[in-house]
Amino acid sequence: MQQVDFKSFSNKKILITGGFGFVGTNLVVNLLSNKIKPIILDYLPNELEHVQKELPFNINDVQFHNTDIRKRDEILHTLEEVNPAFIIHLASMTDLTKDFQHAHLSVDINIKGTLNLLEAANSLELTKFIFLSTSDVYGGVAPPFQETQNVLPASPYSVSKIASEHYSLMFSRIYNLPVTVLRAFNLFGRYQLPNRVIPYIITELLNGREVKLTEGEQKREFNYIDNLIDAILLSLNNYEVHGEIINVGCGESIAIREIALKIGNKLESIDKIKFGAIPYRENEIWDMYCDNSKAKRLLGWEPRINMENGLINTIKWFESKYD
Repeated sequence: MQQVDFKSFSNKKILITGGFGFVGTNLVVNLLSNKIKPIILDYLPNELEHVQKELPFNINDVQFHNTDIRKRDEILHTLEEVNPAFIIHLASMTDLTKDFQHAHLSVDINIKGTLNLLEAANSLELTKFIFLSTSDVYGGVAPPFQETQNVLPASPYSVSKIASEHYSLMFSRIYNLPVTVLRAFNLFGRYQLPNRVIPYIITELLNGREVKLTEGEQKREFNYIDNLIDAILLSLNNYEVHGEIINVGCGESIAIREIALKIGNKLESIDKIKFGAIPYRENEIWDMYCDNSKAKRLLGWEPRINMENGLINTIKWFESKYD
């Protein structure tokens, strides 16, 4: 895999929206470990003290702007004040359910927030704007998912993400904004909340509780968080690739049942896993994985950490929280 040149970032400002989220936290830790101090833009009106206690880094080591991306004037003012060379846009409403109670929130945060950020970025001398999208935009199309395929978003979240992709690429095409869109596939790893299947299984077993799953025949692609961080940094480092959508995934799928059994074996708790305890979702998607050849070709990226080692790392991290 191509190496990231951290020296090229050393005297330039990197702004990360959603820097206290799962991906953002891992990215900030990586940058700080390479002596790069990023600027975080996130919105925590009532939770800052709690978040500070949970952070794996010292908040004083970064510049933090408590700014709501839904508020156009605040975003314009903050970006004018910060004047970053790089923007990594991670902030998002990430509820994946098909509940349309979340539709208006996803429009406000994901679409309007992204548009506000793009508009503010367009007035800067920007080196790179990275927008983190999601494999959920593909919906029920046939795998392997390719960037040129038509998409079938099936939730308010995924619709808002595809709309934000279009806005990002429009700014790239019309205004020459140096945008790269990364479509991340199902992520797992340290600092993740237990509201996704892998951390859910791990935390329930560590707490001695039963894990209620479907029969687990559906397959998904899972990608360890460090692989995505590599792709983000390589994109940041690449000044030639603009106006592109790039899949970031390992290119293989695995059955949920197999993942659960792997975790159960490692934690010696297979008897706690209850397959068939919940029904499959209506219109279940049975297989999802990507064609990652574009990431390899344009970014020199490879998935550095495989599923097995990623699971070992993730389980160790969660176990450390319960020590």
